[in-house]
Amino acid sequence: MKIILVRHGESDWNLEGRVQGQQGGPLNKKGLEQARKAGLWLKNENIVAIYSSDQERARQTALEIAKFHKAPVRCTKTLRESSLGELEGVPLQEYRRIRDKSGLPKHLYKAPGGGENYIDMQKRVKRFLAVLKKKHSKQTVLIVSHKLLTRTLISVLTGTRISDAPEIEQHNAAINVIELNPGQKPKVHYLNSTEHL
Repeated sequence: MKIILVRHGESDWNLEGRVQGQQGGPLNKKGLEQARKAGLWLKNENIVAIYSSDQERARQTALEIAKFHKAPVRCTKTLRESSLGELEGVPLQEYRRIRDKSGLPKHLYKAPGGGENYIDMQKRVKRFLAVLKKKHSKQTVLIVSHKLLTRTLISVLTGTRISDAPEIEQHNAAINVIELNPGQKPKVHYLNSTEHL
């Protein structure tokens, strides 16, 4: 099974350096162009299914990539970005200051007002991937999501510690390709690749 993970293209909040969580708006002009370039780069992949977060910036990215494939785009709340509670929309530096002040490791911190941490996302991701592996065991699938959620997906797929997930870099419209074969270690073909941009 081959799993292709793509982070959504740039939004205005990305450009402004604000944390988005489950808010944030659509792709901006640059983000749409990034999504098109990702689609072009992936056009020769035999993608049979496309799964996307139902948040607009991810859905737009998935639809651009889908133009090169016959697979429908299936949107799901399971692939949404981590909820950042009351801190959604604040500048990234302010979010980091508040998080660091908590004294908690990055993967355990939850923003006030219903925020999620990496452990919460890990639970979501594991359930989703279990279904995906049964349904598409020998096929290529595309997943379009967000920075923190994609980090979590990579962590689960490669078997790395969830405490290391916050350090996995993911640029806008970055492509990751991970191959899973029974009885073998996961093979990472691409990680945070932006060569198509």
